[in-house]
Amino acid sequence: MASSQSVWGLDLGRSALKAVKLRLGSDGNVELIAQDLIEHAQVLTQPDADRNQLISVALEKFLSRNDISKDFVIVSVPGQQTLARFTKLPPVEAKRIPDIVRYEADQQIPFDMDEVIWDYQTFQREDAPDLEVGIFAMKRELIREHLLHFEQASIEPMAVQPTPLAVYNAAHFDGMLADETTILLDVGAENTDLIIATKDSFWTRTVPIGGNHFTEALVKAFKLTFTKAENLKRSAATSKYARQIFQAMRPVFADLVQELQRSVGSYSSTHRDTKVEKVICFGAASSLPGLRKYLQQNLGIPVTIPDTFKKAVPGGGVDQAELKERTPTFGVAYGLAVQGLDLATVSCNLLPVEIAKQLVWRKKRPAFAATAVCIFLAGSLIWFRQTSDMRVLAAGAAVSAPDPRSAEEAWRLIDNGPSSSLPQRAQAQGILKAGQKLKRELQNFSGQGDAERAQTESIVETHDSKAIVPRILQAIHESVPVPQGALATATTQEEVLKALASGASPRAERKQVWIDRIEMQFQPNVNEIEWESICPGALEDPINDPDSDLPAFKIEISGRTPYADSGKFLCEEFLAALRKNGRKPEAGFYFDRVYLFDRVRVPLPASASLGGSSGGSSRTFGRGGSFRTKTAAAPTPSVNPALLDPVTHERIDDDWEFVVWIDAIPEDYVAPEGEGEDGD
Repeated sequence: MASSQSVWGLDLGRSALKAVKLRLGSDGNVELIAQDLIEHAQVLTQPDADRNQLISVALEKFLSRNDISKDFVIVSVPGQQTLARFTKLPPVEAKRIPDIVRYEADQQIPFDMDEVIWDYQTFQREDAPDLEVGIFAMKRELIREHLLHFEQASIEPMAVQPTPLAVYNAAHFDGMLADETTILLDVGAENTDLIIATKDSFWTRTVPIGGNHFTEALVKAFKLTFTKAENLKRSAATSKYARQIFQAMRPVFADLVQELQRSVGSYSSTHRDTKVEKVICFGAASSLPGLRKYLQQNLGIPVTIPDTFKKAVPGGGVDQAELKERTPTFGVAYGLAVQGLDLATVSCNLLPVEIAKQLVWRKKRPAFAATAVCIFLAGSLIWFRQTSDMRVLAAGAAVSAPDPRSAEEAWRLIDNGPSSSLPQRAQAQGILKAGQKLKRELQNFSGQGDAERAQTESIVETHDSKAIVPRILQAIHESVPVPQGALATATTQEEVLKALASGASPRAERKQVWIDRIEMQFQPNVNEIEWESICPGALEDPINDPDSDLPAFKIEISGRTPYADSGKFLCEEFLAALRKNGRKPEAGFYFDRVYLFDRVRVPLPASASLGGSSGGSSRTFGRGGSFRTKTAAAPTPSVNPALLDPVTHERIDDDWEFVVWIDAIPEDYVAPEGEGEDGD
């Protein structure tokens, strides 16, 4: 990215489009030669707002005011849509850092790596040996949706950067950061980007509180429309009801301070020598009446709002009074433009590679046109030479070269050349015939190895299918019923016993499921399994065609439940949830058959003593499974530990064991859209 050109930083926010244009002067100084702010008629997140139309109008208005045809453009993406992860790396050689970061990204980004655009930035303090790395990622579909607005307006961004990184670049470049730790706040319409920064590193988090939350507080307090409440908020400083307005917004102020304190605590847990010395506020909502004073009083540290960019000299056409008023709002746009001049500390770029290649291609079209002209002229010279050569070849057209009788003879002819006694045309024909002979030999071999190739492709397909295994396990995990009351949140034995002591339901009334084992086996064609003979009386028919060849994972889930009416409970809650969670669109797989294969009472161990002789009986249920019922027996003081729950110490001989069978079909073979839960 050449720094000699002008660069626009475009920050497309929820309430307005902010733009700053910078240029590197001949003396090395940065010039701020243009700025623009276009407010949307409505906040983009309002229920009745046409988001696409509002953005389109703002971009059209921006282009009508500014000529960007010869400038670079850098755009931002919202911080709340960006995933940020920070970790420390051991001291390693510089050439190994990309591989280690790639591994860390694969571990910490909770999406398939093909679904995201990601980049990273390394930091290292002068007095610390540890190397820190920040990994930043955003789902590919969200970036494409965001960039579509610029594409429709014929704006071609050369880079894309998350808003927290742009704010850090702005503060760092403008000399706002020093050795002490500083909190940078970019208070937007819906969210606040919080950056805990030093001159060597930073840490970021997005807080779900913004200017609109203050407006909504006024809507509730004074029973106003959103538009009227927004106007009241902006004029609060001069309103005679300023005190009442501030009191209505006070709970939102308190929530914001609480989130700031929580974030500082989280950062301090990994940076124990941290002491925050000041807060710098950016964003349109940073000028909210009372915000600066409230933060300063409750955080106990100075809070400032910048009113100028020290490192950028305003150009002659810039209204300096207007720029001073808008400086906090232009923090993101200023940082983006700084990156475009190659002066930024953080240079992460989330522009998809395929879009970057298209932009480079379009930029090089003029050079390609000139190259095409040169090629045409060179081709003309070649044509004249060819015409001359064809006359020479025509003289030897009557003589023909012999056909090679074998591949070996054809190779010798190519290696050694034809006989020099033949005319040049005949020599060329000899080489051509040798090549044609070798081509025929190749065709004879091309049909061989099809069976081996098919087997290899089958193995590769099986390997590729492994990527959906974690998603299948996640769907099963989300389907496990959650017990009622305090048991729902108990995670340790002490918490479980405390929940039981506080009056939890009897064991036989608890809607709990414990999974003991999950087995998966890949089947090239799941319909080759004789389901009807294995599971007679299936609960539902398969949705996919049972006569088609469908590769699938055959899944067997073994577990237990203490609930007395286990058959109805498992079918109506556990199996129903499996069908729902296993049939979500774009999950990569589809649960077709979901069967309760077997259900039995927990088997009594051979050494179990029930205090006397115990008889048993069994009865058939579902698909041929059975459960045992025990005859009356006098209890004994000592109970075999095998009959006790290891956590609650309750008897488990009335629990139920069950087996559920599922076939999970990869996404390429799922039922047509519209079939699924409605067909259960």
